[in-house]
Amino acid sequence: MLKIAVLGLGWWGSKLFRNAFRHPAAEQVIGVDPSAARRQELAASLETSVLADPEEVLADPTVQAVIIATPPKTHFNLAQQALRAGKDVLITKPPTKTIEELECLTALAKANRCIFMMDSTFVYSEPVRKIKELFDQHLFSEILFIQSLRYGNDLRLHHVSRLRQTMLANGINVVEDLVFHDLAMLNYLLPEENFRPKAGHRVNLLSDELCDTAFIRLETDTFPVHIGLSWTLPERRRELLVCDRDKQLIFDDLAAEHKLKLFWIEDKREELIEHGHEEPLFRVINHFFHCIETRQTPFTDGAYMLKLMKIFQSVLELFP
Repeated sequence: MLKIAVLGLGWWGSKLFRNAFRHPAAEQVIGVDPSAARRQELAASLETSVLADPEEVLADPTVQAVIIATPPKTHFNLAQQALRAGKDVLITKPPTKTIEELECLTALAKANRCIFMMDSTFVYSEPVRKIKELFDQHLFSEILFIQSLRYGNDLRLHHVSRLRQTMLANGINVVEDLVFHDLAMLNYLLPEENFRPKAGHRVNLLSDELCDTAFIRLETDTFPVHIGLSWTLPERRRELLVCDRDKQLIFDDLAAEHKLKLFWIEDKREELIEHGHEEPLFRVINHFFHCIETRQTPFTDGAYMLKLMKIFQSVLELFP
């Protein structure tokens, strides 16, 4: 049975907390957040221990692991303290602000024999795992292009204040917030490809300094990749399209049931691809707990993070 702490109880951190809280291997899950309102909300809904200062759990030898879901600029210091204390760490994306910081944390985790893992949610998603099976079966013989769209429609679903009080307040643009998901999927599905950023275009609707919509073009040796990201476009989409010479695979993550469809171009035939439906974030937590118990190297470990961070940093260079 594990005693763990979740640092940061915002929109994403609260989801991580709830998935850890309901896991049968968790004896105690402690929430940590400087916001009194967030602490009160969580304590009232789950009757759990909630603290304001992360130093309390980082100094507590009975806390075996921490989940870091704080703003990215705080990741390095918190993870460094946790790893130095011998605690296992699950960290949200992006894991650090620089490659050098990530290299430091990876070396520290290895030296202290700590689990160090990132919550690449889509890599643990069952539909994406099914797509990987199709790639490994060589279903796609001649890819013409891949398109990944991640439009949040945050203005209609929430309000402009949510963006201003979260991402923009933390100095994060839409590329820093979302593109890690796309890069993680691409790298997982096609690890042999060399994804090179080619061009980027931004739209600044809410802030002169931070873009809220962006379009990115990557190139490989054989096909291009188009990535569209937005908090503010008036549509909500979470789609991956793989266009082959004779077929198209569509992954619609917002679909209620059949998220994967294969369209055969010549005979206009659509095929539904079966996949599991377990919540991806619970699968992330389950893998983290399993690695803690077995000391198995996580699938999304430091080496995985470093590979992604190098692509991520080269994408950010398109948006100086």
